[in-house]
Amino acid sequence: MQKDIIISLGTNLGNREENLYRAISLLENKTITIIEISSAYETPSWGFKGNSFYNACARINTFLSPYELLKELLKVEEILGRKRNKKNGYQDRVIDLDILFYGDEIIFSNELKVPHSKLHLRNFILLPLIELTPKLIHPVLKITIKELYHICPDDSFASKVNIDLNFPPIFDSFSYLSIEGNIGVGKTTLAKMISKNYKINLQLENFSTNPYLELFYKNPKKYAFRLENHFLVDRFTNHTKFWQKKPQAVVSDFCLYKCLVFAKTNLSKNKFSLFNQKFNIDIKNKKNPNLIFFLKSSTSQLLKQIKMRERNYEQEIKPEYLDNLDRNYSNILNKIFIPYVEYSVEGIDFENDEIEFKKILRVIFKKSFYSKNPK
Repeated sequence: MQKDIIISLGTNLGNREENLYRAISLLENKTITIIEISSAYETPSWGFKGNSFYNACARINTFLSPYELLKELLKVEEILGRKRNKKNGYQDRVIDLDILFYGDEIIFSNELKVPHSKLHLRNFILLPLIELTPKLIHPVLKITIKELYHICPDDSFASKVNIDLNFPPIFDSFSYLSIEGNIGVGKTTLAKMISKNYKINLQLENFSTNPYLELFYKNPKKYAFRLENHFLVDRFTNHTKFWQKKPQAVVSDFCLYKCLVFAKTNLSKNKFSLFNQKFNIDIKNKKNPNLIFFLKSSTSQLLKQIKMRERNYEQEIKPEYLDNLDRNYSNILNKIFIPYVEYSVEGIDFENDEIEFKKILRVIFKKSFYSKNPK
């Protein structure tokens, strides 16, 4: 059974803002889901003389036991450069992660104390906690978090930091992000959501103006070459016009290399060879994305979503066609020199589930500093 758990995050070394973003992104994996994150607060160092801290709290869900969760927290601390030692007293730290509450459990051991033994004495914990769960009753002290704050002896000043920890700074590292994937997987939906939340430029494929699209689905052999050539010219023309405006940050629902994926799937060997030659000429000096975020889903799920969006010409798409596209996407992504991340959206409604949408943002951000594949 999943438990509702609250952890604290603190940092006073290096880029404190970035440390919090990185810690949150690293925490989230197959076993931990971030449900809610508080504001960050800047407070003086507590118990020693040092740099001021950025502090925050996060509510998470996990199947992990308290001790398994503690190991995950320590692992994240180590990745970010913290090495805990037995030195007496408090000290500066690049990141500090603690379990504050693990449901209503009470744990008192040498390794772990839950609820955190000093949380009721610290404004820098109580303030973000009030944002998340003001009515939570402390299982030992038997009063709410809000009541604890009002009687807390800590009179140190805490100021809210002007950052939103829900939206990591993706575009500091990836000024041009391309969302890719098979037909019906949700590329345009995700690109629009990212553009809206980050208030950045949106580049969309203008597929509906291709006069051969509906004809192709009725007679693929006859119209495939004309279809793909029209897409090639149209995508490159619009791409050039778009980048002439010199946008600073962009999210797109396609990548130019998509041309090769569909041409490889739809054209004969000889015609693809001709197409590929033209593509290789046209692609020179074109702006490529810093990262391709590739959405994955099962063929059966793709077919359901294609049916739901009710484009008449797509309704006869066969599973084999989607399978071929998926294979060709995989082959081409592995040949080009653009970093990419594959992410399964099987059974995920990120359009209507804010938790899942923000999880995607953290996976993208994680790629900017952590080389291992997202879990």
